[in-house]
Amino acid sequence: MPEIRQADLKTFRQMYGIPENTVERWIHTRGFPAYKQGHKWYVDIRKYEKWRETEHVNSYKYA
Repeated sequence: MPEIRQADLKTFRQMYGIPENTVERWIHTRGFPAYKQGHKWYVDIRKYEKWRETEHVNSYKYA
């Protein structure tokens, strides 16, 4: 089975179980690794995995 390297937002949300409004907020406020091609947004899966790790570390930095 080939590795998925990018996904449109609908597929991405289904893969990770993330609500639509959360992903849209991330895109516009948190440096989320997405890009727009035409009228559709796409997520680079590898960059998302790295971004998620960084966000996790930063969110628990002061805990």
